[in-house]
Amino acid sequence: MSSRMTRQFLILIILLRGIGLQAEPVTKTSLPIQISSSTYDVVVIGGTPAGVAAAIAAGRAGKSVILIEQSPVLGGVHSSGVIRLDDLYVESNSGVMEEFRQRVKVYHRTELAEDPLVKAHLTRNPRSPWNVAEGRAWEPHTAARIYAEMVAEAGNITTRFNEVAVDVKMKGNRLTGVIAQDRDNQGRLGKKQSYAGKVIIDATYEADLAAFANVPYRIGREARSEEEPHAGRIYTNFFRGVSGTLKATILPDSTGEADDRSQAFTYRLTGKDYGRADHSYRIKEPPPHYDSAKYRWHSNTKPIIPNRKFDLLGINWGGDMTGYGTRWVLADWEERLEIERVFRNYDLGWLYYIQTEGGSPNIGLPDDEFTDNNNVPYRLYVRQGRRIHGLYTLNESDIHKDLRGNGLRGPLNSESVAIGVYGIDAHNVQAPTTRKEPRSGEGAAEGTLHLFDVTGPYQIPYGVMVPERHQGILFPVGISSTHVAMCTVRMEPVWCALGQAAGVAAALAIDHDLELAELPVQQIQDELLKQGCVLFFYTDLPRDAPAFEAAQKLSLLGAVANDDPNRFRVDAPAASLSDLNKKAYSFRPDDSVTMGEFARMAVKGLQVPISITAAHFSDVPRGHYAFKYIETLYDYSTQSHEPFLDYEIHRKPGKKTRVFVHPDRKVTGAKATEILSGLLRKQIKRWSDPDANLTRGEAVQLIYQQLD
Repeated sequence: MSSRMTRQFLILIILLRGIGLQAEPVTKTSLPIQISSSTYDVVVIGGTPAGVAAAIAAGRAGKSVILIEQSPVLGGVHSSGVIRLDDLYVESNSGVMEEFRQRVKVYHRTELAEDPLVKAHLTRNPRSPWNVAEGRAWEPHTAARIYAEMVAEAGNITTRFNEVAVDVKMKGNRLTGVIAQDRDNQGRLGKKQSYAGKVIIDATYEADLAAFANVPYRIGREARSEEEPHAGRIYTNFFRGVSGTLKATILPDSTGEADDRSQAFTYRLTGKDYGRADHSYRIKEPPPHYDSAKYRWHSNTKPIIPNRKFDLLGINWGGDMTGYGTRWVLADWEERLEIERVFRNYDLGWLYYIQTEGGSPNIGLPDDEFTDNNNVPYRLYVRQGRRIHGLYTLNESDIHKDLRGNGLRGPLNSESVAIGVYGIDAHNVQAPTTRKEPRSGEGAAEGTLHLFDVTGPYQIPYGVMVPERHQGILFPVGISSTHVAMCTVRMEPVWCALGQAAGVAAALAIDHDLELAELPVQQIQDELLKQGCVLFFYTDLPRDAPAFEAAQKLSLLGAVANDDPNRFRVDAPAASLSDLNKKAYSFRPDDSVTMGEFARMAVKGLQVPISITAAHFSDVPRGHYAFKYIETLYDYSTQSHEPFLDYEIHRKPGKKTRVFVHPDRKVTGAKATEILSGLLRKQIKRWSDPDANLTRGEAVQLIYQQLD
C-alpha cells in the first residue's frame, strides 16, 4: 500500500470511528531488495528529547543503538524554537533532562558570563521560571550542540540525520524493524534504508509507527466524563479577559462533545533584537495570504534568552494556527511538505506584523540560527499527535489533585516511571475569528485550557508506553492518554523522562529476554533511581541526597504522608502550583521523625497488612492521619512475646480512662529498630546512634534497608 493510500485509509477510519481509532491489519508489500539494511539492539525513531534520552539510556546500558532524526540536529523542538524548560519547578527535572539543564547552566555562566541577561538572572531567585543562569532557557543552537555532545559521550549510539520513518517491518504483532527515507530541509524525499532492532522506540511527536504497524490509537478529543470534566468542546477565559468572570471559568456553549481536532501548532520562531530598524533580517514583502487582523504584538516585550533573542510565541493573536493539527499528524511526508509551507507563511506573517504594524522593526530572524534553513526552525511545533491504546490510559483524574488526589497531589501510582508537574495546558483548538471576541460560542477561542491550580504533581505508569497487543515497541511520546492528560504530559521534560524510562526498559527486556509488557516495573524503577530519575516529586530531595532512593521508593508505596492540609496552607484560595514559595512539596529529610510518621512509614513501607481491632488511643482518634498505622502497630505489638509499642494509661477517679501513644513524640534509633524488629519478627541490625532522634531521611533509609 502506498503512503498516500495509507493516509487516505486512516482518514476514512477517522470518519467511521471518530476519536477511537483502530485500524484493521494491512497487508504489507514486500520490501525492495535494493534497500540497505543494518541491525541494532535498539532502534529509536525521533531525535526529540525523549528519543535522545531513550538512546542514551540504552547506550549507557551497553546496547547498540541507532537514532534516526528528521532534521539536521538533535533535540526536537528544544533546538527548533522551544527555547525554555516548561518545568514549573526546577526540582522536577531529573535524569537526562537534568544533565542537559546543568550543561546549559555551565555554558551560560562561563562562555556567556558577560551577556546582560545572564548577569541579570544571576541575581534572581534560582527557582524563577526560564532563568537562563540556571539553564532553564537557551538559544536553539546551544540546545542542538549540547544534545549532540551528550549522545556522542554515551557511546554505542549511531545517529542518522535528515531521515524519516515511512514504514515498519513486522512478524505477526511484533515490530522487528523500521524503513526510513532521506528527507532534506526542503522536504525532498530520497533513498530508503532499513533498520532492524530487538526493541523499537517511537519517540516522534506524531507516533507515525503506530499507523504503519496498525497499533490502535486515539486522536482529537474525548467527550466530557466523570473523570474528565474538562474534556471535549469547551470555552474558557484563559489567555484573555472576559468581563464578569472569575479566574479560570468555563463559559456557556461548552458542550463537552468529542471531536477529531487538535490544539494549535506553530513554528516557534526565534527572533533577535538588532537594536535598529535597518538590519538585513527585515521581511521586505508580506508572505502569501498575509492578514494583519490575525496578529497582535506588544512592542515592550523583552528578550528572554541570551544574545538579545526572543521566543516569538503568539497564542490567541500570533504564531499559533488552528485547523491543521489532525491533518498534519495523519498526512504522509509529501503532504506534510504542503502543510509546512502553510505554517511557515503564517508565522512569517506574524514576524512581518511585528516589524510593521507591531512597531518593532528592530526585531528579525536570528542571523546565527538555522543558517541552512533560511533562519527558520527545522521543525514544526507539534504539540500532540497520535495517542496509542496502551496497558494503562492516563486521564484527567490521574493528574488532578482534587478529583482523585489528596488536594495536594494527583493520586498515587505505584508503577510510576516518570513524573509531571506542569499544569494542563491546551492552546486554542479553534482560534477567535474577530478582535471583538464574544464570551463564547461562534467566533470565540475554543478548546483553551490553562489548569494550573488543580494540576498537582503526578506519576505516569510504565503501562502508558506499552501497546495493548503489539510487541517489540514502546511509545514514550505518543503515550496512551486522553487529550486533556496529554496537555500536561506534552512538556519536553516529561517526555524526556518517559524516553529515559523507555531506554531502560528496552535494555532490561533484552538482558532478561522478556517481553516489554512482562517486565517487572520495580526493575525499571530501581534502574531509573540509580540514574537519578525522580519518580515522586519533592522540592528538597536532590538526587545526591543520602535518602533519595529510599524516600522515592517508600513514597511510591504510600509510606510517606504529605497530605496534612495544615502543611500547605497559603494566603490564596487554593494551594496552587503557581506559588513557588510554598513548601508543600518538601520531604524534610533533616526533621526528626515522629511516632505517627514512623508508624506509617513502617506499615506501608514493609507492606504490613492493616489490622485494627478498636480505637484505643485518646490522642490518635479516627480521622487522625496516623490512626490506622498506630492501631496496626498496636495489634502486632500485642501479639508479640516482646511488645514494641509504648503507650501510657491515665486513670483518674470518676473520670474515663485515657490512653496516650504520643504520635508527635520523636523516635530514637533504638525505638525504631525495636519496632521494625517486632514487625519483621526478627532482630534487625542495631542503628549506629541508638539514643539519638531519628531524622525522616534516616527513617526511610532504615526501613528501605529491610526491603533490600
